Amino acid sequence: MFIDENSKPKEKLKAWYLFTEDFVAGTQHLTNEEIGIYIRLLCYNWNKRCRGIPCDNMTYYRIGSCFTESEKASCHKILEQFFIQVGEHFQNERQLQEYLYINKRMEASKQNGKLGGRPKKPSIEPSQNPPTTTPTPTSTKTKENKDHYYNLFNRFWKNIPNKVSKGIAEKNFLKLEKEWLENPEKLADMYNKYYNSVEDKQFAKQPAYWLSAKKYEDEKPTKKEELKTDQYSMRLKVFKEAVDNKKGSAFVHKYAKQHSYDVQRAIEEGHFTKDQAIEYLDMGSWV
Repeated sequence: MFIDENSKPKEKLKAWYLFTEDFVAGTQHLTNEEIGIYIRLLCYNWNKRCRGIPCDNMTYYRIGSCFTESEKASCHKILEQFFIQVGEHFQNERQLQEYLYINKRMEASKQNGKLGGRPKKPSIEPSQNPPTTTPTPTSTKTKENKDHYYNLFNRFWKNIPNKVSKGIAEKNFLKLEKEWLENPEKLADMYNKYYNSVEDKQFAKQPAYWLSAKKYEDEKPTKKEELKTDQYSMRLKVFKEAVDNKKGSAFVHKYAKQHSYDVQRAIEEGHFTKDQAIEYLDMGSWV
């Protein structure tokens, strides 16, 4: 996702919408601790006019009230799964989209106010008789259209794994633009590529959330590569801090072992040596 610096809203909004169905569907696999940290990060981002969460571990630990090693690990998990790195900040795509949309509506209302408000609808003069309308019986065409779109959803559902929250997925599918509605197999193929790219399947987005967040529009190799690069940069920063300070915490040791391939990459790129990784990241036989 590319964000134009000039598109950042200027006004602070006091409340934000929580889309409960999408939120519940997308956080079913999280613990109560992780959900609490996620909400704190979202609230902070909203209060800061969606400028993002600073890419500084001490800052986002403070925002999420993370003090124990378990809480810090949960914070990293939430940032990695629900945020993307844009420059020096982590950003939640869905929340930023809603923020920009609300501000756009507010700006439109202000402009209408300056012009004297919206034009009034023409009123019917008392001497005139209102036009009569002939009620039309319910057409079978409407039912045929509904059946057609439900059949399209079933074709999508048939071709994907991770079949959970079907009811919510069906609702979100029927809200898609027509060009996507008419291509259920293509959508299913894109979801399958996304799902197969996630190493730990418990962190994969459910079809319902994937559809509502329009993640199918993000399925571009260049963007996927950028996201991986951003994640590597964040991990590299954690590893280098431990090596530079000559002290690695239990969290850093665990984090390094979880992402041993990034530690190996950092060694190959010359950020630190194999001996330093063994001594300060507790890698041992991992590298």
